[in-house]
Formats: sequence, C-alpha cells, structure tokens
Amino acid sequence: MSGEDARPGLTRCWNSRALLAQTGKLLAGGGRARSGADDHYRWVMHRLWIAVGNETLACARLTGSSPNTGQPWARLYRLRNMLAHRRLPDIDEDEVWRATVLRIASLRKQVRDLLT
Repeated sequence: MSGEDARPGLTRCWNSRALLAQTGKLLAGGGRARSGADDHYRWVMHRLWIAVGNETLACARLTGSSPNTGQPWARLYRLRNMLAHRRLPDIDEDEVWRATVLRIASLRKQVRDLLT
C-alpha cells in the first residue's frame, strides 16, 4: 500500500501548503511598518490566515487529528478563529504579526512533512 493509499484524500490538503506559501510571499513584500500603516496589506494578511485556518479544519479531519489539539492544526485553527470572529479593532495585530514572522517557516515545514 502506498503512502497516498494510506491517507486517502490528503492531496486535497495541498491548499494549506499553497496558502502558507502565499502568506510567506506577502510577508516578504512588506514589514512591520507596512503592516501597521497599510490597512489593505493587513486585511489581505488576515484573509490569508483565515483561508489557511479553513483548510486546516478539512486537513485535520482528513488526517484524523483534532483541529483543537493536533499540531500544526490547532495553532492555525486558533488564529483563524481569532481573525474570523473578532471585530477588527479587537484583533491583536502583534499576535498576527508574530504568527506570520516567527512561525511561518516552521508551520510550512510541519504541513509539508505531513503531506509528503
């Protein structure tokens, strides 16, 4: 039995990988100053993280993990919920920035490792 056969449907999770790559590209196109000054940049970053979180839920289910406890799914799903369910003035932009800058590389690696 091949790895793909053992994890049916997992190829559908590649959207998470692509979205994380796009988040990394967006990060490379700006910095903390841009995030603080450019509402459009910040909004696009939020939407990308929400999309990553939406895909995370599907991937967690496909891998038999909980989106609330399994990693990296729980971290991504929590960020998604924070961004999707809070009013814009209530979002902790420093937390979003830290997730983007400090965790993007390790999250991309974790997701890549799960999908290969």
